[in-house]
Amino acid sequence: MAFKDKINRSRAKFNERMNVLFRRGPKLDEDFWDDLEETLILSDLGAQATMEVIDRLRDQATRKALPDAYAVLDMLADEISGLFAEPDPDPFRMNPVCVLFVGINGAGKTTTVGKLANQAHAGGRKVLIGSADTFRAAAIEQLDIWGERSGVEVVKRERGSDPASVCYDVVERAEQLGSDLVLIDTSGRLHTSDELMRELQKVVNVTRKRADVDVKTVLVIDATTGQNGLQQAREFDKALDLDGVIMTKLDGTAKGGIAVAVSHELGLPILRVGVGEGIEDLQPFEPREYAEALFGEMRDEVEEGGDLSTPVPDGTSGRDDIQESEEPASVVQEEANEAAPTVISGETNEVAPSVISSNVDEEPPSVISSNVDEVTSASAISSEANEVSEVEKSLDEAELADDSEDEPEAPEDEETEVTSMTADEWFAETEPAAEPEEQESFRDKMRRWFS
Repeated sequence: MAFKDKINRSRAKFNERMNVLFRRGPKLDEDFWDDLEETLILSDLGAQATMEVIDRLRDQATRKALPDAYAVLDMLADEISGLFAEPDPDPFRMNPVCVLFVGINGAGKTTTVGKLANQAHAGGRKVLIGSADTFRAAAIEQLDIWGERSGVEVVKRERGSDPASVCYDVVERAEQLGSDLVLIDTSGRLHTSDELMRELQKVVNVTRKRADVDVKTVLVIDATTGQNGLQQAREFDKALDLDGVIMTKLDGTAKGGIAVAVSHELGLPILRVGVGEGIEDLQPFEPREYAEALFGEMRDEVEEGGDLSTPVPDGTSGRDDIQESEEPASVVQEEANEAAPTVISGETNEVAPSVISSNVDEEPPSVISSNVDEVTSASAISSEANEVSEVEKSLDEAELADDSEDEPEAPEDEETEVTSMTADEWFAETEPAAEPEEQESFRDKMRRWFS
């Protein structure tokens, strides 16, 4: 399986954020740089590394007159890979060498020691394992199992022994066997405890004084701890002057950028990365391969004309230009149906009764043109005026007939009651009462509906 598939969670999360970023378009403006900076920080690259990457990219965008954001993306992997410190030399390729593994509990020190011993022994090296983790339950037994699998001897003492004394014995045994690679597993120490860190300093000092070969100190970090891993590296480096870092469980985190933060800020090389449970999943770290795995696929997608090559504006795209609607007439008519089902007669607010008595959902009798100010044609206005005058005349005759009769006045039907209402009264009954300062005239409502 390719390395990029091993860190699929980090890659997918970064691609998701970059997709959101490029939906706004390829324009190189301040919003783009701000969003790119936020994306890198959320990927746990760290503030220091992120600011340096952004500054370099902006400088190159200016000097090279880059046309758009896609050109910046082409350079992102190069800039990221350039942030890593190079091992000089790689401790695991030195011969002979003694390596002490330090870190907090649960980071994967014991498993890392076992995998490295297996790989080195399979490569023909003379390997010796030292079990100086004398406090954690089953730590010694776990290394015994790795030793049996790999065919490598394990130097150990009973549980609870002094770790420094175990390291002393390991160095002596290595000299007897002529081992060229000595791997010593130490107890997990909390970086927040000064007392525990002083004990660990004692272990390292005893080993360096006793050994006749180079002694290297390597920190093992669980990548899923994110920025807490960076803090661990700071404290361990301050106490022990580290020679390198191994990142484990990189396949289980969506914030794989922590490797960049640790290496760049502290100047520590990433020696190995764990991307799975198998022995072969502990791999030498290649900065370029790592950067391409995270950022290269985004660039390839752009070059192949994927979704990123066609930015899709959304509600947050910040467009200032609103293009004229090209909706079909049926859509315009449907919007018109949602407007008030009344027609203004002349300059007054009286409502045409023939329209109010109809269903509100029916189409308004007016003809909607593309120009909002020309709502009805001249012939339509004339026709409506004639209809209104005839209705008013019939209403006047009905009122005179009612006054001349001695019988009690019959209750007016619903239609007559509605037709005698003004537009403002009609809206007062059909709509919730609004605050005085929020009321608007019927004419303003009509303008708003048709605009």
